[in-house]
Order: sequence, then structure tokens, then C-alpha cells
Amino acid sequence: MKVTGLKKMIGLPIIIDGKNSGNVLRGVLSSDGRSLRGIVMRGGLKGARWLPREQISLVGQFSVIAGGKPRRLPRDSDYRLFRVSDPEGARLGIVTDALLHEETLRVAALEISAGPLDDLFDGRWFATSFSVRPAGDTGHVTIPNQIEGRAQS
Repeated sequence: MKVTGLKKMIGLPIIIDGKNSGNVLRGVLSSDGRSLRGIVMRGGLKGARWLPREQISLVGQFSVIAGGKPRRLPRDSDYRLFRVSDPEGARLGIVTDALLHEETLRVAALEISAGPLDDLFDGRWFATSFSVRPAGDTGHVTIPNQIEGRAQS
């Protein structure tokens, strides 16, 4: 199963009903951090528009395939995951990216940075088990104590 990152989606062309309709500005996750909620896009002379998950067929390496008509941006289209801590509240880092399954648009893992020096020496790591507590425009991520497979990116 192929995955792609939210960061890699930025700038991809969006093909709606067979026609190039704009480019990805950013992907927005659901409030629980488990799936793609939609895409903020820009195309032509219009301002930023919203493409909800239901209209997205595939997020590939070179383009996003969708159908239907883009909508007005929802109020909470700036939502993102940010702070990461353990169950006791100790800060572990911040979310720097989310890896999505290209077809299901579900989150496979979150990329976590513990800070610039840790990134340099140890690399970033991925969390596949997590919970999210929404707090306004950001979500606070909690990682269980058992951090298995702390992989470098």
C-alpha cells in the first residue's frame, strides 16, 4: 500500500473531472488525526477553495484526482496537529508531517520532531499509535508510553 505525506501534497495539481483545476495549498486532517478531512486548493483567479474528502478519489505522487465542485473554505480549515506528549504530559516534540494511504486517505503514521538538534543526531521518528485532543485550531497528540519502532526519517 502506497503512502504520501501531507507536505509532499503541497503544490500538486488537482484534476477534477478530467480537468486541471488548481494546486494543493495544504491538506487538513480530521480532528481525531486519523484521516484526511479535505484539501485547501487554489486555482485560477479565485481565492482558496475547499475540496472535501468525499470528493477526493486518489492522492498520488504526481496529482490529486477528484470529482465535483470545490466549495467555500470551512472556518476550521486551519486545523493542524502540533504538540506531542506522553500520557504523563512530558513534551516529546511536534508533528511535522502525516503519512496518508493514497487510496483510503487514512493516516498511517505521524512524523515527529523532538527538535533541531535531535533531528540532526537521531532523526525524526514515526508514531503509528496515538490519540488526539482537539484544542481550537490545533490538536494535541498523545503517544502511549510504549514507543515501538522509533524509526528515523
